[in-house]
Amino acid sequence: MQPFCFEFGDRYFDFGRWQLAFRVYSESNVYTPVPSSFSNSSRDGTTVLSANEFAWAGLQQRSPGSFQVRIEQSEKELRWQITASLPERIKGTSTYVKGTPPGTVSLRDMTFGPLEEGTNDQLAYPTHLKIPVCFIAHEAENYTFALSEDSEIRAKTFAFQMDEDSVIWELHHHEDARKWSTEHQAPAWQFGLTENPPEILARRMNIMEREWDLQPWETREDVPKWALEICLVLNLHGTHWTGFIFNDYQQQLEIIQHVADRLDGRHIVAYLPAWDGRYNYNWPQYEADEAMGGEDGLKRLVDGAHELGVHVIPQIGAQSANRKFLPPALHDSAFQDAYGNEYAKAVEWDRDRMPDTYRVNASMGHPGFRQYIFDKICGLKDRFNFDGIFLDINQGFHNDSRFHVTEGHQNLAERLTKRFSNFLVFGETWYDGLMPAYPLTHIGAFEQWNDIFEKYCRMTYHLYHPAPGRGSTGVYDCGLRQPFVPDPERDVIPAIAFVEDTMTEHADSVDMIVEVAKRYGDRKNIFSA
Repeated sequence: MQPFCFEFGDRYFDFGRWQLAFRVYSESNVYTPVPSSFSNSSRDGTTVLSANEFAWAGLQQRSPGSFQVRIEQSEKELRWQITASLPERIKGTSTYVKGTPPGTVSLRDMTFGPLEEGTNDQLAYPTHLKIPVCFIAHEAENYTFALSEDSEIRAKTFAFQMDEDSVIWELHHHEDARKWSTEHQAPAWQFGLTENPPEILARRMNIMEREWDLQPWETREDVPKWALEICLVLNLHGTHWTGFIFNDYQQQLEIIQHVADRLDGRHIVAYLPAWDGRYNYNWPQYEADEAMGGEDGLKRLVDGAHELGVHVIPQIGAQSANRKFLPPALHDSAFQDAYGNEYAKAVEWDRDRMPDTYRVNASMGHPGFRQYIFDKICGLKDRFNFDGIFLDINQGFHNDSRFHVTEGHQNLAERLTKRFSNFLVFGETWYDGLMPAYPLTHIGAFEQWNDIFEKYCRMTYHLYHPAPGRGSTGVYDCGLRQPFVPDPERDVIPAIAFVEDTMTEHADSVDMIVEVAKRYGDRKNIFSA
């Protein structure tokens, strides 16, 4: 963040314990309403502030335009909404709020961390925060909160400045780049004090229910009945990026048979990462790997699992696509920012300490790429009769001026669940706009107030969940992690990771986790369903 090294000239207005100031951002500069041009009208707890001119460069320069903010005030809360116009296209607005005592700040999992310069002082939605709500916790279970009422999925940034013995909030709304215009209306902000954070979180989810048709887990039409009975996930690692095979198709079937001898198969999901050969590298071919047993071997795996009642879900990439295998006509599906710059993040796979940039970071919002993935999934379902699909890296979000990635995910999921009955769409993680598309995810449950998540979705352990023994993370390849036995009291579906030595050296640990899954199932009343 680049701080100004001059006084910008914001005018703050008093609203009880808080003071508010406002800024408007164009494609090329930042403005504040000219302080002396404000008019003010108040009635019945509502104040309307209006201005007919903007200033920039520390009030040295002027620009024509209009600004209005309507602020509703109650004893413990404020609610306001900004409208503005400029000769240039507007890309966003912000409100600065003074008057909050210091405290700790809520993070993505609803734990709280220190708030100081350089530490948790800038949190972005949806890339860091799962929902556009943020809290500062004070002593004695008191919280200050900020919540966006946005009914669309548009980026927000919550930033904080330390001001002697208080905190200044920066509440930034970033307009959808497809809709930048000289006329702008931002969604409303709510800001205030609460002793009940779950009630504030529920306000946001009520918007998702109303505007995005988000439904509870038990009544979701995209949750197959069999998914309500799942209490164990088997992460069956296949082929590493370099070609090392952890488990071929026959070994994976033998693992499924071992576990199904100890737990009724209808309570098990067999998740297949790197079933298609070199993990991540081969994407988006999505073909059975000859070295693992070929198409016949994969069919025997799925058919054998189904005979035991086990449900099988393979992994594909929601974003990562090797240029070598992606049709050239789809190379323009790479994410762009609002100004048209291509996003080029890459992972380092081969240990030469340099990122491997072979892939396109494709957006599901791109119609051609989305159709390509849809066709691939349909082909896999038709050939192998998989019970669902897992989409890796589904959380990528960029303010692309061409198309909206969240809308793309929702469109894909809707088409799949209409095309196939009893088909589960499973994703790596979530933010609120992805919840209607992905009822099951790998990561994302809150450490507290998790009823907000659990009402709509379920979570299991990520692909990097360490395997018993030395703690290998298999094809995900983030080294060795400390193995652990899942806690059946947590709202996370137990999982077991299987690498090359899990069954031969650590079968006792496997059996122990199966017993944990039974305890989880008992707690969730799965076996009485």
